[in-house]
Amino acid sequence: MVRRIMNTEIFVDIERFVEAANSPEKTLFLTVILQALLDASKPETTNESEQAKYDRDRSIAWFFASIGTTASDFEVVCDMAGIDVAYTREFASKILRTKEIKYVRKKINAILSS
Repeated sequence: MVRRIMNTEIFVDIERFVEAANSPEKTLFLTVILQALLDASKPETTNESEQAKYDRDRSIAWFFASIGTTASDFEVVCDMAGIDVAYTREFASKILRTKEIKYVRKKINAILSS
C-alpha cells in the first residue's frame, strides 16, 4: 500500500482559518471565503458550461483583484472574518497551485458541512 503524503502546510492553514472564527459573525464571513475557495478551485471539465467557467474566473478574480469594488469587497470580508488580507491571498494562491486540490476541497467541504 502506497501512502500519499499531502502538503500539510495547507491543512495547517485551513485549521488556522477555522480557529479565527470565534463568533457567529466571523464564522459567516469565513464561510464566504471558504466557499469562494471551493468555487475558484473547482476542476475544469471538458463539457462544463460557459457559466461555470465564468463563475470560477470571477471567484479567482475576487481573491486577487487589487483595485475596484471586487478588491474592496474582498478586504471587507477578510476584515469581518478577522483574517489578514495578504495572508488570505497567499493562502488562496497556495490552494490554487497545490497538486492535492482534491484533498483540500474535501477538507474545506467537511468544514463547511459541520
